[in-house]
Amino acid sequence: MGRCRPPLARYGECITLAAVNRCALLIRRDGRVAYVKMRSLRSVVAALILLLGVALALLTAIAFGDGAENVIHLALAATFLLLTFAVFDFRLPASIQLAACATMGALAAIFLLQGASDLMHSASLRHLAYDVLGQRIEKMLGYAFLLWCVAVLFRDSAGRTRTLGVVVLVTILCVEIYGIRMAYVGGETPGVLKLLYLPLFVWLLLEGVKPRDPVTVCAGRR
Repeated sequence: MGRCRPPLARYGECITLAAVNRCALLIRRDGRVAYVKMRSLRSVVAALILLLGVALALLTAIAFGDGAENVIHLALAATFLLLTFAVFDFRLPASIQLAACATMGALAAIFLLQGASDLMHSASLRHLAYDVLGQRIEKMLGYAFLLWCVAVLFRDSAGRTRTLGVVVLVTILCVEIYGIRMAYVGGETPGVLKLLYLPLFVWLLLEGVKPRDPVTVCAGRR
């Protein structure tokens, strides 16, 4: 089993589930032991990078009063770069996987350019990153990302995480409708509402952690 084989396993009467390296160790009632690989380690790492990046950005803003935006953009770039490959970990049609891969890659490039423009203080790079790519193009790619999340929700999710995903995506839909309405009347959406997108990455983390395809590799008692 390679990396999925832990140094030792214990047997018991009740079912036990624990993380072992990149796998989950499942001890069944009959004493058989199964190793279940995480569905998507890349989506787990991607979500953690963004969530920790937001926390780091908050600390940066408190400590230095500036630089939080740089941290957020770089965290977003790393997150979507990993998601570019994580899309193939979910059971979706190949056409959706390829479209999502292109979408995540484009978003990663845009956020990387925005982070670079913040660090380099280049007017031309900032114009490209924010005025050209960071307006409608970034918004449309963001909608495509949300559509991929909907596809994962309805085609490769179940149980409590599916319920959480429904709640999170409905909340985001309400935020987007509110933002469109505010733009129509000439208003501006409060920036604090962007925090309502964070539970989406918590949901992706939980979906990635969920075990899949258990394989029994040994049996017996001791």
